[in-house]
Amino acid sequence: MDGILFDYGGTLDSDGVAWIDRFFRITQNLGMGFPRPRFARAFYDSDDNLPTRFALKGLSLEKTLTLQVNGVLQALAPERAAETHHVVDRFLAESRAAFQRNRPVLERLAARYRLGLVSNFYGNLESVLASEGLRGLFSTVVDSGVIGVTKPEPAIFQKALTDMGITAEDAVMVGDSVPRDMRGAESLGMRHILVGNLSQPACCPKALKVASVANLESVLPAPLRAGIIAAGDGSRLKSSHPGTIKPLVPIHGRPLCHWIVSSLCEAGVQDFTILLNSRGRRAQENLLAAFPRLRWTFLSRDTASSWESFRLVARSLAEMDGDCLISTVDALVPPTEARRFANAARRAGTPAALALTSFIDDENPLWADFGPDGLVTALGPDARTRQHATCGLYYLTAAVARAMPPAQAHCKLREYLQSLVAQSAVSGIVLDKTLDVDRPEDIRQAEDFVAAFPCGIGSSSGTVRTKFPADCRS
Repeated sequence: MDGILFDYGGTLDSDGVAWIDRFFRITQNLGMGFPRPRFARAFYDSDDNLPTRFALKGLSLEKTLTLQVNGVLQALAPERAAETHHVVDRFLAESRAAFQRNRPVLERLAARYRLGLVSNFYGNLESVLASEGLRGLFSTVVDSGVIGVTKPEPAIFQKALTDMGITAEDAVMVGDSVPRDMRGAESLGMRHILVGNLSQPACCPKALKVASVANLESVLPAPLRAGIIAAGDGSRLKSSHPGTIKPLVPIHGRPLCHWIVSSLCEAGVQDFTILLNSRGRRAQENLLAAFPRLRWTFLSRDTASSWESFRLVARSLAEMDGDCLISTVDALVPPTEARRFANAARRAGTPAALALTSFIDDENPLWADFGPDGLVTALGPDARTRQHATCGLYYLTAAVARAMPPAQAHCKLREYLQSLVAQSAVSGIVLDKTLDVDRPEDIRQAEDFVAAFPCGIGSSSGTVRTKFPADCRS
């Protein structure tokens, strides 16, 4: 999943309660006693005509509410219009309490996904969000009053998806209205989550339900974590980069290890486990300085084989439930391809997945065959087509990692992967061009390859753990 679309009114500012219901309850609590049918007529008249009666551009939430409420009271009881601020103050306090509840969740989700907002609003939703300090959480805000299309029309959802650069298949819609939010998302084949009273019926069996946006993470996929294997000596690069450990070999102005970290971040990873050898302290310090927003666990070990390194990282990741990605430090994978691999691997539903490439410039590639169902049928010498090979990026569930045999069971990683394919369903996911940086002659090609990669770097505090495992063979 790449992105989440949110409704605004009734979703972010309350737990599934529509504006009309909140306003009516507040006026009743203030003793105004308006009959519900009369109140509804006045509310919808003010709501529908607000953009034509007033210049709303740039107005805050408080000023917008003041105009809305005053219009309702002027229509129902002009003598009580002076009480507009009492209604607004209560409504605003409720909304801000919801914002305070939901903001930490939105911030965490914004670190993993692209967030967008789709609302039937008055044309000033951007300034309303800005006035409450929420605008920066969303990569796009699509306001029906601006584009002239309302939910549930597919076009308003598609506008947000296009702005975010994602497809309906890789997004989910979160809203409180079945006819507007759920049906609109359903028309595009987008997953959808209904916010509000859990006893209310959903639109379809596939819809999920939460009482509040504050509970949203409970129904979303668990955050992906990632491991990076950087324990090798990089002996073949020593002639071109003497004194530089492999993770810090510069590629287009950045250390090699930065490229795979950035690509895995694009796949939604914020929690990393990286295996370095006993000479890797400089790499640890470099990564902490360059990516301070990420959560880091550093393993320090001089391993005897690629299999031992892979197993060590996988078992460390498996200490927590959930699935994970594992990459070698010298695998250059475009960020969009890393994200595509993560999404495809999760959708496949298999215990493991291998990233494959048809761009092969390796002295000893691990060839892979796969069938029409996407499952790997053979690896290594058993592969017959010799058109695709593994490229150093893997997906595993925690169950697979926990079931790994002892370190002495294999001498090489490829031996373990071959046994895994023989025993389990393993998906093969073909990526566009990837590169492996292992020799001095790979550097120039890598420089050209990564020139088009984005290179965002974190900017705030992170979390770090360092482990010095004595025995991980159990």
